[in-house]
This record gives sequence, C-alpha cells and structure tokens, in this order.
Amino acid sequence: MGLEKIMSTLSSLPERISFSNTLPKTIQGIKKRAKKIGVPGQKHTEALDIVAREMGYRDYRQAQQALASSEGFSEVNQTGYPVFLCAYWRNTDTTPRSAGCETLRVYLPRPMNDFVSKHQAMYARNLEGFRQEAPDHLEMISNTSSQARAWELLVRAALSLQFMEMSGLRPATSQKQLQALEQLEGFPSKDHVSLWIDPTSGMWVALDEPYGHVNNEPMVKARTAWITHNTLHLTKPAWAGLYYPNHAVPHLVSPSEHLLRKTTVALEGLSPIAVVPSEEQPWGGTSEPYSSQFISPERLASGIARRARPGTTYGFSKGAVEYHREAGYPSLWRPETPLSQADHRKVGAELQCLMISPMPFKAYQKIRTWCSTLENWMYSEYRGGDRNQDFDITYYGGEPSVYPTEPEQLSALKRIRTIIINGYVECKPRRDLLKGLDIATAIIEGQAT
Repeated sequence: MGLEKIMSTLSSLPERISFSNTLPKTIQGIKKRAKKIGVPGQKHTEALDIVAREMGYRDYRQAQQALASSEGFSEVNQTGYPVFLCAYWRNTDTTPRSAGCETLRVYLPRPMNDFVSKHQAMYARNLEGFRQEAPDHLEMISNTSSQARAWELLVRAALSLQFMEMSGLRPATSQKQLQALEQLEGFPSKDHVSLWIDPTSGMWVALDEPYGHVNNEPMVKARTAWITHNTLHLTKPAWAGLYYPNHAVPHLVSPSEHLLRKTTVALEGLSPIAVVPSEEQPWGGTSEPYSSQFISPERLASGIARRARPGTTYGFSKGAVEYHREAGYPSLWRPETPLSQADHRKVGAELQCLMISPMPFKAYQKIRTWCSTLENWMYSEYRGGDRNQDFDITYYGGEPSVYPTEPEQLSALKRIRTIIINGYVECKPRRDLLKGLDIATAIIEGQAT
C-alpha cells in the first residue's frame, strides 16, 4: 500500500468508523469489533490481535483460550463462588533462566467482598503482597523467586481467605486496633502473631503461631499461667494455621471467651481449601508464560480493561529518564541531564552536615530521604570509568560538621536549592526534590519562630 493511500485511509477513519468504546466480552464480540475497526489492506488477524490487546490479552489466541474457558464455565455445576489468585515468578538460579505466571482457582461460600473489603484484604496475613484486580481476582503485585514459591504463596493466600470467611474475623487495619498487641507483651514464646477483629463486637483475637517447642510441658505451663494472670483466654484449635500450615502450632488468644470458643469451633476440622503441591499432590492450578495476563470472569463481564501491575509498563515524563524498574513497584525517575560531579559533592557535603545537626525529626526524615535519592541519581548518571576520586563518599562517609542554629541550616538548604535549580532541567523529579526541600525548610522555620 502506497504512502498516499495509507494517509488517505487514516484521515478518513474517524468518519467511517463509529462504534462503542465498551470492550467485547465474548469471542464473537471480538470478531465483530475487529471487523468494525479494520482498515483496507489490513489483515483480519491483525485487527483481532488489536482488539485482544485492548482487552488486556497478549494476542487473539490468548483471548480465545481465556474466553473459551470462561464461556464454558457454569456456576451451577460448581460449589460456591470462584476466586482467582495469581502470582508471577522469575527464577534466576536456573539455566536458562525461567519465569511464569501461576493461577489458582478456589471456591468460597460467599463472594469475596461479602466477607472482606478491598481495603481490609491487604492487611490480612498472607495477602499483604496482593492487590484486588477484580471482585473475584487477587493478584500478587511483585515477582517471587520460583514456581514452587509462587505455588506456596498462592495456597497460603487461599487459606487466609478461607479463614476469614469461616471465622467471620477481619484483619486489624488501624493503629487503634493494633494497640491490642501491646497486651501480649511478655507472652512466653509468642511468634508470628497476626491480629483479627470481630466486626460485630469489635473484640480482638490474636493468632499466635510459634513452632513445636511450645508443646513442651514447661512451656505449656508458663504460657497458661501468663494467660491466667493477664485475664485472657487461650485455645489451641486442631487446625493447620496460616503462617506455616501444618508446621507452626496455631493458638488463639482473646479477652472474650465466647468469641474464642466460637472461632475455635469454626476452625476445628476445617478441610483446607488448597494444599501446597508435593510428590503425592500435584499443582491444582494453571501455569502460563510470564507475559500472560489472567483476566477473571468478573473483570471480563465489566467490559473494562484490566490494570497493569506497577513497574511492568513504559511511561514518559518530560525532561526525565527512568533509571530503575522492578515489577510490583513504581518506576524510579531522575532528570535526564546529569548534575556535575562537583555539584554533587557540594550538595552531598551540605546534606551530610544537615543530617547530624539538631532539627525536628520530620525535617531530618525529608533530608535523609533526598540524600539517598540524590545518591541513587548520581550512580545512575555516572558509570564506571566516568566516576571521579572519592565518588563513593559523595553523600555518605565524609567529615561533616554540625550546623547548630536554624539560620545556618536554612542557609544550607537555600544553597542546595540553588544548585539543584541551576544544575538540573525542569522536570517532575526535580520538582519533587524541591518540594521536599521546601517542606524541610518550612519545618525548621516553624521551630525557629
């Protein structure tokens, strides 16, 4: 196709195509949309891939596989409501290196958000590293180190969901709720403690999961005596636990005997909703390539494209360059033009003096954070042979002296600000740095007045 014909086709596209932005939910819907967006000279398979990518799939083939599975799924033939748990992994110890995405489907008596909110879930034992991608889908945010580790983390996450649904407890989420842990100070051999709240009464239950040494008679007596002395109640349910299922020894502690009894009854005899794979027990989930992106039935039904995990997409920031990317974490950016090493030394010397000077803790925190960030920027700006002598002690390791008064500290911050403005181009990372310096300045000024 000649250039003139291509330009003509593209310029006429808005006039000849008018269709809903709602994404399709079926294979047939993908085919219909592909026909609508297709342009003369474009293969139909290319249009199919475009639509599939809009929906969050790698290509049309992956969309076909996922949708065929979803369309064949019948809630009537299953027990309960499905929840899908996903984890990504990269193993750098294998040759060649390996990677993948694991998905575990479990069924619960109620929809997940009926017994734990999106906000609460991130505070639950074994769910801290997950995010709710859809009402029926929890996805691990960062990568784990191996396929076996991914399986283990997914099983533990499933067990935590089962624990909350069966017990009716919710994870403690506020500082006020977490203060209850202070009541367990001095409890002999407590370990791997998680705190849970009964939403009806507001009473707390602590799940204490030490190892087997707590079964020794002297330790049992010591723990029982401590519980009695502190007017608390203790049970040891016949249950696998959450921290290290079937290896740690779960105990429940609460000031409410009634709540403790009710929780213990709910847990005892509970069959685990999932088990860690072994020679006798194969993996009960699915294993896909690392680049795959699972889309749950509820996400699909919403017609809204799934969100990418942090650190897995490319972005743009005017005047800035990305210098660090890691799956599960926001990308790190710095100004695209480097600050001279001489200016780095001046800024580093000032910051080292400020960090040993008397000032409000919040101001110190800001200064310390930006000292570390500027060092990271410097190491990204200059590589290997480009680094001058004493490069490694620019921001840490010098011989700083104290700025004892507020005016001296404010003057130092002003000098740093001038160097940053003159040395770095205008961009978001520079604006963030200047904002941090301004906050530290305002705190110190406030103390001076």
